[in-house]
Amino acid sequence: MVQNSVKWNFSDDKCFEIIHLTIIDILSEKNDKILSLNKLIENLNSRTKIYKLHNSKRLNMFSKYLKIEYGGVINFLESFNFYSVVKNEQDIYVKLYKNLVNLDDIKAGKRITKDSDWILIQDSSDEE
Repeated sequence: MVQNSVKWNFSDDKCFEIIHLTIIDILSEKNDKILSLNKLIENLNSRTKIYKLHNSKRLNMFSKYLKIEYGGVINFLESFNFYSVVKNEQDIYVKLYKNLVNLDDIKAGKRITKDSDWILIQDSSDEE
């Protein structure tokens, strides 16, 4: 996460849950579970406008939260194994792999990033 001084009205865990559940819901409504990034952000902001995320109107969108906290929507999505960001010449698309999603883990705030396992690499230069 990116360091910032913005004070949100919700905890990080609550924002995390709202964002994931909303994105999963939006993508699940599509037959092929894929949508352009612009449409996804538009839908995310539209569906979450009921939440008062921040007292400032200009920061009261979850896409702004993702930009400030994670460096952008794409950075956020790419850190989870159940989303895939597909880029072509004209647009960027987001695909949901619903079989990899565990809603209970999301609601419980458990770690669900791609890199959940530690890999130890021994540097050969240390052996000398």
